[in-house]
Amino acid sequence: MALDRWESRLEDLFQGRPYDMLDATLSDTVEKFPVDIQVHPLDLKKSRYRNIDELYIYCYYVVGTIGLMSVPVMGIAPESHATTKVYNDALALGIANQLTNGDVGKE
Repeated sequence: MALDRWESRLEDLFQGRPYDMLDATLSDTVEKFPVDIQVHPLDLKKSRYRNIDELYIYCYYVVGTIGLMSVPVMGIAPESHATTKVYNDALALGIANQLTNGDVGKE
């Protein structure tokens, strides 16, 4: 299955074994800005949500986490006093992007 191959390739990338130049670029970024990534394939499980709470959880895992992971890449030091606000704003931006995507909740 293609998803299984992609997951295996991603695991290799995070272990410093890139497949190609694009993977090498991401591998370098992951090495410089380590993050704890856990796969949550919510797009594969469900396409409609009963209420805003379910939709928020979906948006958090699918795109909110990307906002969170981007903070150190943008140069915000972990010891910065603005960290909590910056991370909250990054999370909110990711969720807002997903909500305005147009694909949320479509079958």
